[in-house]
Amino acid sequence: MKVKELDLRYIPASCTSHPIIKLSNLLPSIASEGFDEIRIIFREEDIPENAMKLFLSKYNYFVEEVKRISEGIILMIARKRD
Repeated sequence: MKVKELDLRYIPASCTSHPIIKLSNLLPSIASEGFDEIRIIFREEDIPENAMKLFLSKYNYFVEEVKRISEGIILMIARKRD
């Protein structure tokens, strides 16, 4: 099983560089490289949980698990749909 981990916590939130922009640039290549699982760590204030779920579903991933690792920080584990 191929697993990819993304940490979007330390990307500066500006007009040209925001965690959602970084994610949108990375997800197409991650999906095409055949990763079975993606583990994404992000700040809920940057990307709401429901928005992340919707975004992942666009690339044929479903959220298997959501963990709150600290105040406002989420670890989301998504798997590729068969």
